[in-house]
Amino acid sequence: MKPNHHSLAYKQQKQPNKTYKDLKQKQKMKIADWMFRETCIFYKENGEIPNEEVAKQIIDRIYEKLKSLAIWVPYEEVYRAYLLKLPRYELRIAENGIPEEKPPKEKKEDVPKKKKGSSNKRCPVCGRRMKQQFIGLQHCKCGMSWKKDIGFFERTGDMVFALERRKIGNKQKQCPVIRYKE
Repeated sequence: MKPNHHSLAYKQQKQPNKTYKDLKQKQKMKIADWMFRETCIFYKENGEIPNEEVAKQIIDRIYEKLKSLAIWVPYEEVYRAYLLKLPRYELRIAENGIPEEKPPKEKKEDVPKKKKGSSNKRCPVCGRRMKQQFIGLQHCKCGMSWKKDIGFFERTGDMVFALERRKIGNKQKQCPVIRYKE
C-alpha cells in the first residue's frame, strides 16, 4: 500500500529533523499570527505578557491547530520560536495597544448573484440578454451583435464569425474575427 504523502505521520517519518525555518513563508506567517492573537487574548485577560508556564499552554493550542492542518514541525521548534517572538510582541502591544478585532462583513442579500455564463449585455433593439458565442462576441435573436472593439452592429447573411490565432508577445491568443463570404 502506498503511504499518503499528505498525512502528518508520513511527513514526520520523512523529515524527522525539520526546523521552523524549513516551513514555507505562508505557514510561518499563519503561525506567527496565531501566536500574536493568543498573546493578545492572554494580555486582555491578565494585563501581562505570558510567562514560560502559560507559554506552554498557548503553544499547546497553536500546535493542535498545526496538526489539524497537517503542518509538520517539532513542538520544541514552535516553542523556541514563540519564546523568541514574545519580547517583540510585548513591545508591539506596549506601543500600539491590543489590536481591535474586525467585525465580520455583513452580507448583502438584496443583490442577486450573477449566474455563471449569464451575459451583462442587453440588445439595444429588443432588450433581451445577448448570448456569448466567443469571448468578446455576443449575439441576440433579433439580428444584433456586439463585438468588443466594434460595439453593437447588425448581422448580415454574408458574415462568418471565427476565431483567429494571433501571436501577441510570446503568447498565442484566439481573437474573434468577422469574415465575409464572397
